[in-house]
Amino acid sequence: MKRFLLFINLWLATGWVSAQPRESLSPALEGERTEYAVSLQFKEVHLSGICIMKRMETEIVGSWLNEFGIRAFDFRYALSNHRIELSNLLETLDRWYIRRVLRRDLSLLLTYGDQPSTNPIRSRRIEHPSTELWLLHNDRHHITYRFSRLTK
Repeated sequence: MKRFLLFINLWLATGWVSAQPRESLSPALEGERTEYAVSLQFKEVHLSGICIMKRMETEIVGSWLNEFGIRAFDFRYALSNHRIELSNLLETLDRWYIRRVLRRDLSLLLTYGDQPSTNPIRSRRIEHPSTELWLLHNDRHHITYRFSRLTK
């Protein structure tokens, strides 16, 4: 009987955990703003700062700033076709191959960020280990993005 009750408790607990709503990486409501401490790790290069996103009618707009307040780039994510447009890139980031990787990675993260993937999507994996943390691993280019929520 004890084993049966233990099984029922575990089963109910598992169902309760899976029924909890997932936090969304992007702002859910129009006009809502979210802020993240972000870092990008590529070999021995480490970029850190904050990312601010705001939901508009048909898109999400955002900026990535370094820890000194210098804007690394701005982006616009179209909700209809899941496309990213980058603008105002730092001169060191303004290369076609860097732009392409940033666009693809951010688009994937904003599109599938609510659904952590164990199977790679275009050689990229999304992890959501806690309600306040998102990780994107680009296995092809060995880049790791880390988004940690600052405000709720």
